[in-house]
Amino acid sequence: MARKHRKHEEHENHERWLVSYADFITLLFAFFVVMYATSTANEEKQKKFEDSIKLNLHLAGNGSGSQGDAIRDTIAELEMPVGNFPRKGGPQEVADFVERSLDKSMAGDQKKKAIQDIYHDAVGVRIALAASTFFPEGSAKLKMSSLESLDKVAEVLKTNDKRIIIEGHTDDVPMAGDLFPSNWELAGGRASAVVRYFVKYHSLDPKRFVAISYGDQKPIVPNDNDEHRAMNRRIEIFIVTDKKKMEI
Repeated sequence: MARKHRKHEEHENHERWLVSYADFITLLFAFFVVMYATSTANEEKQKKFEDSIKLNLHLAGNGSGSQGDAIRDTIAELEMPVGNFPRKGGPQEVADFVERSLDKSMAGDQKKKAIQDIYHDAVGVRIALAASTFFPEGSAKLKMSSLESLDKVAEVLKTNDKRIIIEGHTDDVPMAGDLFPSNWELAGGRASAVVRYFVKYHSLDPKRFVAISYGDQKPIVPNDNDEHRAMNRRIEIFIVTDKKKMEI
């Protein structure tokens, strides 16, 4: 009779979970390191750190399977700016960034009083300032009480190098006087005052700015009551996100 060969039972490997656990711990460590590194405002160091992490994760994630997919997802997240001006974002992303930045830096009542609106179009993002908060009636001299709010806006403008157009708008109440003979001069004086403040006290590059007066020619609501006239008296800070669509 032929000798029967006993089949050796395969031993189950009870330590396979260690591989998945090690991958999870590695990704978790990378996540918290990224969070710590991006919590600082030093963009140059952050860029170097991101490049280093992406390189190491790329070398470790050349394989296939869930580990490679997880690492590729982590690399994709590193491409997204964290707390910085969206370098590749469109007007919607920039508007969201501006909104979050001002929500963080300004108290609720302060923002409600100073910022009339934040909105975007296909060309850029507009921050509409309530003129009555920043200027006395019929004047182009900034109120001392408004400078703190203007400082918060300046900090947002410092996060990028985009072209900025400062637009002055008034209501339709006629002006009379030697200093501002019409609403054109008043709106232009207010727009110029905001530019001067940003350049002089925040060292923003004057080449980035354009000051424009629209007078009372671009109301957002009819000038039929005091509330609507107050809405039309505004300074709009226009951040141009796509300079190809607007040459000025």
